Amino acid sequence: MSHITTFFHEANRARWNGFVSTMSNAHLMQGYEWGRFKTQSGWKLQRVGVEKDGDIVAGAQILFRQLPGVPYTLAYLSKGPLINLPLMTDEQYVISQKLWQTIHQASRQQQAIFLMTEPNFPDAFHIRQYLHQLGFQTSDHTNHPHSTIIVDLNHDEATLLKNMRKKTRQLIRKAGRNGVTIVEGDEQDLAEFYQVIQTTANLKNIPSHQYDFYHQVWQTYQPNDVVKLFFAKHDGQTVATKMVFRFGERSLHLWGGTTRQGRAMQASYLIQWEALKWAKQQGCQQADLWGIPDEVGRLLKRHEDPPKEKRDDLWGVYLFKRGFGGQVESYVGTYNYVYKPMLYRLTDQFRHFSVDSLSTWVERLRGIRS
Repeated sequence: MSHITTFFHEANRARWNGFVSTMSNAHLMQGYEWGRFKTQSGWKLQRVGVEKDGDIVAGAQILFRQLPGVPYTLAYLSKGPLINLPLMTDEQYVISQKLWQTIHQASRQQQAIFLMTEPNFPDAFHIRQYLHQLGFQTSDHTNHPHSTIIVDLNHDEATLLKNMRKKTRQLIRKAGRNGVTIVEGDEQDLAEFYQVIQTTANLKNIPSHQYDFYHQVWQTYQPNDVVKLFFAKHDGQTVATKMVFRFGERSLHLWGGTTRQGRAMQASYLIQWEALKWAKQQGCQQADLWGIPDEVGRLLKRHEDPPKEKRDDLWGVYLFKRGFGGQVESYVGTYNYVYKPMLYRLTDQFRHFSVDSLSTWVERLRGIRS
């Protein structure tokens, strides 16, 4: 028999992370530390698992964001739930049903208008069909990229370089010849990291988090030595930066930025290469370069080549990341489960925001920085 268990105490951290890392759809954002970090950012958290014979066999970290002035919340599963969906047997299907029932019960208790999920499931017809059968509806709004590039790190450094595009290898070496060097940073360097992130956001006209967000992330993960901060320097000036995490067998290259000078120096190529070498040294078998345009993922899934003439910033991100080798991995997308249909329709004007941007908007209404 299986039963539901909650995991809230620090004593549960190692057991929860051990469970997450063994799942086929494991992700850092379902790890214990990510849940703790989000609670520091104003979210409520429920962490639930299905146990069978003393082992956790399915689970989820559910996040809730209170809406201002009303008794309602938004419920969110970031890269969850954790179900071995591609290999599902009849028994696992029953276990998954028990987990979904618990998720819905928790969401209703928190007065959620709807539950948004961006599961770390591969984009496949049978998975989309499974979610529709559960009552979910597709959504065009995203919080995380639904396609990424995964680099296989199970090679020596010479082979990793050989697997890259020739131009990428050349630009890595060019950055070195330009006098770019890579150094590691610490907590006292976060302000400089943030300055480069803000500069990049302004150059590309994209949103970014506020300083406290990155500071809280660092304070959450650094004690466990699973986060690394890299800086590319030229003549003593920071020209690029990157924050990289490791969880289980993967590294996650979440946030980075490059100044105009860094672009001219090709600093982003050298700092990415150093981050990949660090991940390999940490025992990671794969590196998730975190995000390419969803349109690229859709085209490649249809075995169509992305148009070469496109050169906007998002396509530039794809061209940069694909140079490091690796394979495109696409996920099933965003799905919503509606609990309060009338309120859901009323909130349609807000649903073009991502969960993170809507969360930031809520915090600003409260006068809280995140």
